[in-house]
Amino acid sequence: MAVTHPEPGLAVEGLDGFSHRYAEVNGTRIHYVIGGSGPAVVLVHGFPFTWALWREVMPLLAARGYTVLAPDLRGMGDSDPAASDTFAKTNVAEDIRQIVLSLGLGPINLVGMDVGGMVVYAYASRHPDEVRRLVLSETLIPGFGLDEMMNPSVEGGTYMFGFAGQVDLATFLTKGKEAEYLTPFYRLTSVREDAEEFGVATYLPYFTGPDGIRGGFQHYGAMIADGKANRAELTTRLPMPVLVLNGDHGYYRTQLLAGARQVAEHLETDVIAQASHAYAFDNPQATAARFGRFFAVSEVERLVVVDEIRQFMAGYAYHADHKEFDKLAQMFAPEATFTVYDPQGEQVAQMTGPKEIEHVIAGSVGDATAIHHLFSFTTEVHSPISASSVVNMADWIDGSTLKVRGYGHYRGEFAKVDGAWRIETLVQTRLRTDVL
Repeated sequence: MAVTHPEPGLAVEGLDGFSHRYAEVNGTRIHYVIGGSGPAVVLVHGFPFTWALWREVMPLLAARGYTVLAPDLRGMGDSDPAASDTFAKTNVAEDIRQIVLSLGLGPINLVGMDVGGMVVYAYASRHPDEVRRLVLSETLIPGFGLDEMMNPSVEGGTYMFGFAGQVDLATFLTKGKEAEYLTPFYRLTSVREDAEEFGVATYLPYFTGPDGIRGGFQHYGAMIADGKANRAELTTRLPMPVLVLNGDHGYYRTQLLAGARQVAEHLETDVIAQASHAYAFDNPQATAARFGRFFAVSEVERLVVVDEIRQFMAGYAYHADHKEFDKLAQMFAPEATFTVYDPQGEQVAQMTGPKEIEHVIAGSVGDATAIHHLFSFTTEVHSPISASSVVNMADWIDGSTLKVRGYGHYRGEFAKVDGAWRIETLVQTRLRTDVL
């Protein structure tokens, strides 16, 4: 079955607003699909799947106000094959992390299922400050439950992990028989009647051919070493909220929950109804809704953002009062707009970009002394990295040619980029101006 890799930037058929992209990262070439806007949700598939496992969930999350990114793991899907000694879960996680960092998306909401769950655990445990929420779903954690399930003599254990981990042997035995080997997986990991048909048409072509199925087995070949590395690295438990999620017809829920309790500080668990291992495919609406509840802004996060915006605008007033117009301009995003209205509702100025904002404000103040008083903030927090605020203001301008006192408010839209707040839009409306 020949596979034609999509061109970079090509729109994803049937997914409005999503496109195919590639990234040269960490010594390999990774394919990913991205769309939406807002805080980032990164969805990581397992074996024998591709990014398309999340296909029906992705637009639902985008509609909820998220940027949604779904990569193909190295060696699978439209990502490049790679050498077997590069499949440590920490290294696979680094593939995804470098994409996230290059796009400026963090801190992220991170989701993994099956092998992808092992990858996202490696990501979150090594870079906890970069992960806001973590979902471990339909997976086992190497070093904390996986090892036992690799033993077929243990209740619930399976030969699958050991067989697939013998990469060369497993590849040799399944070569030319990929359809016979993998087709039952698609039927057994879903409750949908069309699961086998969908899997054979959507996933299977990527696991045939010279390097096809080997790319999946290579992830299993590293699992014993992954467990040793995870145990060695565990000094403190994961600080971010963690959701253990399974389909109600899924696998390893008890074992995953037991392992997660060893590694996570803040844990909750749930099931997706009418769903099996491929729960996002089985019940995308329930999956998106559960993710939405878990990713929602907490009260603590809301209060932190409200305080950060208050301090940020205090810095705005300080720079304005001290005529530090270059620093004031740096508080605006590159494409930010600043619009000013007079008491009659007439627009008297509109500026775009930090340079124009600095030039116009510096010219309008001139030799005058300006004093700004900002008070009574009303801030709406959309996410940990986006907010809008209405700020009441009173200002006094005392110059050789202009002496006025004004009253009104600012209305601003704010976004946090690379850990720093920036103004995206700012509207100053003067409701009253007294000439002194």
